[in-house]
Amino acid sequence: MPTIRTENATPSFFEKLEVRREAKYTKRVEQMSGWLTNWRNQAARRKLVIAFEVCLVLMLLSGIALLGTLTNIFPDWLSMFWPATSLIMIFVWTSLNITVDMVDSAPISLLDEYQQEQILNLRGLTYRCFLYFGLVSFLALVLVGTYVLNAQPDWGHYIPYSFGIFGIVIFLFISTLPTVVYAWNLRDD
Repeated sequence: MPTIRTENATPSFFEKLEVRREAKYTKRVEQMSGWLTNWRNQAARRKLVIAFEVCLVLMLLSGIALLGTLTNIFPDWLSMFWPATSLIMIFVWTSLNITVDMVDSAPISLLDEYQQEQILNLRGLTYRCFLYFGLVSFLALVLVGTYVLNAQPDWGHYIPYSFGIFGIVIFLFISTLPTVVYAWNLRDD
């Protein structure tokens, strides 16, 4: 039987936390409501989504270049593409988040039914993708990493760098799915 709350009852830790999250989110959305007003339409959001995905591909390519510089295959100056791409991606990602009012990190109680359904489904998809990615990558790291370290110890120590770089790119792709899909599908009012 659920407990009945009276007005004198002290709110629990999680209730206080949720109230604080709601207030913080509301304040942040109000603060950013005037930012990037010309980009708050479907066409501009889709351009930002495409720019973000291009940044992820560039980050993957610059990660390969970074690995090439670590192994002395490529010249050292190519390693500068990784931080440059990261900075551009931070700008694009922040802009995309502003144009959708950071709806993927909004407390559920502040979303309407349609937004709740969409965001919760996308969060579930993200969770499942993380589980599968984690399982596959950790098994591959153990199996491939162990084999390569034993068979080719001279370049086997680059396996953790490789998995780290590819893992970061895949992590960024998966973790941004709710915002990217929501921004792509969000229609103009």
